[in-house]
Parts: sequence; C-alpha cells; structure tokens
Amino acid sequence: MGDKREFGEGILFTVTNYIYWLFVSNILFILSNSIFIFFFMTLKPSFSNLILFFLALIPSGPAIAALTYSMEKLVRTKELSPARDFIEGYRKNLKDTFTIWLPILVIYFILLVDLQYLRQTPTSTNQILAIVIFVLTVIWTMVVLNIVSINARFKFRVRDTFKLSIYYSFMKFKQTVGNLLILFIVAYLTSITTNFFIVFTSSIIAFVMLLNTKEILTDIEQNFLRPESPNLKEQNENLTMI
Repeated sequence: MGDKREFGEGILFTVTNYIYWLFVSNILFILSNSIFIFFFMTLKPSFSNLILFFLALIPSGPAIAALTYSMEKLVRTKELSPARDFIEGYRKNLKDTFTIWLPILVIYFILLVDLQYLRQTPTSTNQILAIVIFVLTVIWTMVVLNIVSINARFKFRVRDTFKLSIYYSFMKFKQTVGNLLILFIVAYLTSITTNFFIVFTSSIIAFVMLLNTKEILTDIEQNFLRPESPNLKEQNENLTMI
C-alpha cells in the first residue's frame, strides 16, 4: 500500500479551498463595488444613463484592482488569504488605480458618445466612422484588460503601464484575444440569463482571465524588472523603456 497523504494534500481539499477563496473574494468585491452594482441592477442600460454609469464606475476602480490583485496572487502562488489579500490589494492600488482608472473611463465615455452620435445621423460617412470608432473601442478594451492586470501586479509609472499594455496587446495577441473572448462569453451568458450572473461570478471570471494573462505577467517580470527588485508591487519605477 502507498503512503497515506497528509491532510491538505488531497484533490477534494484543494477544490474546497479554491471554492472558499473564490466565494469570499467575490463577496468582498460585491461589497466594495456596491455603488455601481446598485446602478447596474436598477438602471436601464441606455445612452441617457451613460453619465450615471460613468460616475458610479469611478469608485469601482479600486475594487476591480483588489479583485485582480487577489486572483493574480492565487494564480501565481496557488494560495490565498481572501480577506487579507483583498484588503491589501485595495489599499496598495487605491492611489494608482484612480490615476489609471479615470483616464480609462474618460476614453470610454468619449468613444461611446461619439459612437452614439454617429449612429443617430446615419450618413455614409458616419457609418464608416462608426465602424472605426467601434474597432477603436474593441482595441481599447483589449488594452484596458492588460492595464488592469499589469497595474495589479507591478508598480510602474502610469505612462509606462499604458505603453506596456499596448505593447503586449499585440505582442501577446492570443492572450489578449482570449480575454476579449472571455468577456464576450460572459456578456452573452448575462444577456440570456440575468444581470446577477456577472455579479456572482466576478471572481471566477477574473481568475480565468488572470490564468490567461499569466504568460504576459511572467514575460514582464523576466524582461522589464531589475533582478534585485524583491517586492514587485513596492518597486520604484524600474521599467526598461520599450
């Protein structure tokens, strides 16, 4: 007979841990993102409510960063202290997130307003411009997904975070498109079920996306960090210029 496994080594124990970590992280995300979730659940997703969604999304930046920070740590270390790590991610990313999150929201707001304007006046030129704006919105979403992941793991200057995100959106195109596909699947499932689907599966979605982004973050660590940097989130502007 083989040796008995010690407590904590079995598959059931590991699966149970992951369920617990994902569940607690999701609850913390819901609580810290309650303002936007309230508007998301009560307001009709229409252009007339765009400014309200924009304002409600401002406090969501640190919550998204905290969830991303926790899920990235879970992917990297296969361990998590959900409450402690979520709070730590929220605290560490609070200032940096707003300097990055606000520009993200402003650019989205401009793109969506332009797209709505072009759709209301359907001339041939405007139709072409609407397609261009739509493509730019998709590309921007690809870049934003990398921005959120990189900012949760590393501490770079804002412009360097944006540059790296754009760079890896094309250099790691498979991972970038993969994350975009995950968003599309989530949006489709939400549309055919209920808005609660995305709310109560946020941690799972983030975990899957961070799994897909792991190669990008590893590449950044190997090629853009000083070897002597012991703490990736506490380092000071040590990005090698692309």
